Amino acid sequence: MPDFNVIKIGCIVVILLVLLIAAVIITVKREKSKRKIRRMCDAEKIQLLNELAEPFGFCYVPCEDVFTSREDAWQRKQGYEALYDRAAVGAGMVFDALPIYFDYAGETWLIEFWKGQYGINTGGEVGVYHAGKVVPERYYRIAHFEAVEDQDMPFIQCRLDRRRKKVYFLQKRHWWLTGFGMGTFSRPSDLILVTTIRFQNECMAEAFFEGLKRAKGKIPGNKYRICRNEVYVRMDFCMKHKFCASVWRCMVQAWNCFCCFLYRLFTHPFIATPDRLLFLYYQLPWCLKHAFRMRGWKHGK
Repeated sequence: MPDFNVIKIGCIVVILLVLLIAAVIITVKREKSKRKIRRMCDAEKIQLLNELAEPFGFCYVPCEDVFTSREDAWQRKQGYEALYDRAAVGAGMVFDALPIYFDYAGETWLIEFWKGQYGINTGGEVGVYHAGKVVPERYYRIAHFEAVEDQDMPFIQCRLDRRRKKVYFLQKRHWWLTGFGMGTFSRPSDLILVTTIRFQNECMAEAFFEGLKRAKGKIPGNKYRICRNEVYVRMDFCMKHKFCASVWRCMVQAWNCFCCFLYRLFTHPFIATPDRLLFLYYQLPWCLKHAFRMRGWKHGK
């Protein structure tokens, strides 16, 4: 008859040995990754980080410590539909969205503002799209809009603040100017997105300004103003949601907060974003696409 106590003790010893070996392997791998990152200069880190971010449509801005969308990002071909915003919470994106529709030059245009939490990223966005035709207002929520071409890109100046502290300040001619601070958790109410858009002419600026005035109930009248061909928009308010949607958003935000905690814990003792992200890449490469979940899903992937 077998001695089950001996067998049980043997199994426990084997399990403990396996766990010990796994712990040693993980520790050695972590230390090796740490040394590898510490031997790299800042230029090498940023170059590698941009190579990793490029397939996701983003690049790293060292002076602001944020990721921003590239002009040639793959998302540009996907365009925009209101459905993307309604479904984004399911992908871990909890934000406030302010779409402004207006007609100009024989077609309907859309400039939309976003601020909120995108997985483990705090961020803001300004997107510029057009429909190629005039779209009746009743079809806005189902119409498809294409990203504007290079010649139609306005100059956008954008600043995102979190609890009175700057997250980023970016300015550029763009079709989709974004900024995402990785590893930072925020509620949409924590954020203020201030944007100035310089249009090609005063007529287009006036058309957009009229679109802002028509967006009753979405943006207070004292949150925007116009000066010649520039329009200023201050998004320091939050959108209202129905009870079920609010509960769902709270649940997703709880998960986002937990993921931010795990990200910071796992990448300790590094503090700088390039170091943290490269360490995550060397340790868990499959986590990279989750770290870069910054509105890519919205555009169709």
